[in-house]
Parts: sequence; C-alpha cells; structure tokens
Amino acid sequence: MADTSNAIADVVVVGSGFAGLSAAISASQAGASVIVLEKENSLGGNSVVSGGTVTVVGSPIQAREGIQDSFSLLKSDMCQAGQQRNNPRLVQQVIEQSYPTFEWLTNELGVKFKDRVDQYGGHSVPRNHTPEDVSGAAMITALLTKAKQLGVEIRTQTRLSKLLVNSQRDTHPILTGVEVQTTKPSAPIQQINVNQGVVLATGGFSGDTGFRQQYAPHLPPNLDHTNVPNTSAEALVEAIRIGAQCLDLDQIQLAPWVSPDETGYGIAPLFASYTVLAYGLAVDPATGKRFINELADRKRWTDKLLEIGHPCIGIADTAGMQNSGIEIEPDLDRGVVKKFETLSSLASTYQIPLEKLNQTISRYNSFVEQHQDPEFGKFIRDYAKPLSSPFYGVRLWPKVHYTMGGLKIDVRGRVLGKGDRPIIGLYAAGEVTGGIHGACRLGGCAITECLVFGRIAGREAASHTQVPS
Repeated sequence: MADTSNAIADVVVVGSGFAGLSAAISASQAGASVIVLEKENSLGGNSVVSGGTVTVVGSPIQAREGIQDSFSLLKSDMCQAGQQRNNPRLVQQVIEQSYPTFEWLTNELGVKFKDRVDQYGGHSVPRNHTPEDVSGAAMITALLTKAKQLGVEIRTQTRLSKLLVNSQRDTHPILTGVEVQTTKPSAPIQQINVNQGVVLATGGFSGDTGFRQQYAPHLPPNLDHTNVPNTSAEALVEAIRIGAQCLDLDQIQLAPWVSPDETGYGIAPLFASYTVLAYGLAVDPATGKRFINELADRKRWTDKLLEIGHPCIGIADTAGMQNSGIEIEPDLDRGVVKKFETLSSLASTYQIPLEKLNQTISRYNSFVEQHQDPEFGKFIRDYAKPLSSPFYGVRLWPKVHYTMGGLKIDVRGRVLGKGDRPIIGLYAAGEVTGGIHGACRLGGCAITECLVFGRIAGREAASHTQVPS
C-alpha cells in the first residue's frame, strides 16, 4: 500500500550515527533542506554505545606530551594493519582532516575530551582522544543538538525500503528519491523525492548473520557480535541493486578485548582496552605466558587468539587503572572482572600454572622498569609501573565487531557504480563504505572516518544539482 502524500527534501540522510548526523549538519549548513531517517526508535545506532574515541594527528595534547606523530606515520600504521588493501587517497583524506574535525567537535559542538592521549593497538604512538564520558553518547547528543538547531527533520522508526531511480543515462542510474516505511504494523510506503541527493550512513552488517556468512563463511555463524540489535545490510543490498560497487565484504573485524562472560559489547572492553592492553598483559592460561604484543592491531590479536583456541586472561593492577582512569566497580559487580589479593589466587581461578605465571609477571615487570619490551615490542609509557597486588583478571575472547567492506566511494563520498562512475545523487559515509581500512581497522580511526566523510558527503550532496532525465 503506497501513501500518495509524497514528501520532498534537498537531501535525505539514512542513518543517525556519527556519519549520518555529520552529513545532515554539513548539508544543512550548505543551505539544503534535510531529512534524516532512522529505522530504530532511538537515535545514534552503534555510535551511542561506542567508546567515542577519535584518532587525531597533530593535537595540542600530543605536542604537550612530546609525541612525535605525522600524517605519514598514521598512514603507514593504517595500511600496514590493512595489509595494503586500503585506498590511499581515502586514507589520506581521513588523516589530513582528523585535527580540523577534532577542532570542529570541540569548538563548534562543545564536545569535551579527557586531557590526555591514549594508544590503541596497531598505532605506533599515542594519538587516540577519548571523550570525558568514555562513550559516544555525548558526541551524538552534541551532533543531534546542532542538527535540530539547523532545522534538520529527523524521523525515527522509519526504514528505507527502496532507492528510486528515474533514468538510466548510458545504463548509469540517477537517484531521485527514496521509498520509506515506518515500523508500525501495516504502515503505508511513502515516497520522499530529493532535489539533490541521498547519503547512506547506515553502518555495517555485523549483526546480519545471513549476509555476513554469505561473504565470510569462514566465521562461525554462532559467533556473538558487539553491535546494537538490528545491525543489518538492507541499505547496502539496495544500493547494490541499483548498480553500486562494493569491495572487501569478506573483511570482518573481530574484537579481541571483549569477554565471553557477557553478551554483546558488554562493559569489559573499557577495562580491557584502556587498562589491560596499555598497562597490563595477557597470558594464555594453558602456558602462563604472554603470546602477543598487547598493543598489536585487532587482526593480529584475534588471529592469535583463534590459533590458541580458548579465551586468554587479561591481567592488570591498581596502578594501571589509575593511569587509565577507568572505573572498575561495575565490572566487579557483574563478575566479568575479578579482583585477587594474590597472584596464586588468580592463577587458581583461571587454572594457570603458577610458576610460569610468576616468571611471566617478573619478566614483564623488568620490561616496564626498562621502558622497553624486547620480547614483543610493546610500547611502554614512561610513567607505567611494574604490576603488583592486588591484581584484576578478565577472560577475553573475540566477537564480531566491525565490517571493513562496503560501498565503493571516491574522495567526495560519491558512491561508484559500473566503470567507477559515480551514481548520480548517491553518497555514503561511515561503516557502510569500504576501502579505507582494508583488512583491519585501527581503533579510533572509524569514528574519525565517520565524522570526516559524513561532513564531506553531506556537503557534496547539498552542492549537487540533479541532472534532468
């Protein structure tokens, strides 16, 4: 059943996360009327439950701490982790716009960040900037506030049904609008005509097991994921239907710092990523030994964990938690993280050979005192301290976290079709796209990418003039 009362807008943005709201803001600031579509009842998607960390090169905090960073170093880190599958032009765009985007967040939107810089796995130096609430929620609130101030119309519980094309010029589609349907029972389909363009910012497909297994059958179909419910590929599939190219759909990232003792993303990742990986160590409970640089990229981490074949144990102490600033009480209350007064009690609980564990801790502590790790090459901060009791432990096992593949875009955020020609009027930003991260995404780079390309795609969509059919 179709609704004959069609709507119209200059730009329609599908998705209300970091990429979608950034696109809506930039399109509106460029003079376009904008409608944002969100299929869920609440806004923000995975962005709300993320840690909110952005990767930035050249921030004042880096300069204050004497951190030597550069565009070329981050590009090298991203492409090394991505196994050189990354599109270098897209990567360069993200890197060069990282600090201007950070300034936009802080100066124009008022987002508050911690007065420190963190280092995630795979990054050669600390360059990750974390919001005060260690969450994407405050950033989404700031983006949403700005969008509403600009008069952006936001529709929740409204799902994209179809991308509308009214012409095939040289077999190349020209986008003219969308069909949408609310999630209410028996809701009619409504058409929204667009004067200028549509921006797809619908995220990845980690929660879409059917689509995921179609392209990555090597993954166990029962593998848990960290995403919000209903994270799916429907918009991606619709773009493919009208001729959009995709790439790297088989490149699925697993998160190594999540716990099998809770479902979904849970609360353990904050403790694991900010405290264990940076200031503690991880051991194989079967051997009592370290098995990897705790700050290795996510692919190396998860590949090694899957090779071991069982959860590892992350270990940290009070000094590490003080350095990370992560509150541990919720983790302890849920029993996901456990506290131990002695190393022997930790070893007993996780069935680790005590003598081997003692040797591992002593050896690691000597590395901390020397501020270098000759065994695995871990970057050790100058102010890190040797581990001492009480100890904190957490079981870690991979879950599906992020999909590196998606729609093929150019540096203007235009979705590319046959022969790499842009599909007129169709843009995309964020996890729905592919080509930036290659085989492995480094932590913090996705949010930077969402913000950078969201702003680009929105601005480009608003400046586009439709070609008449």
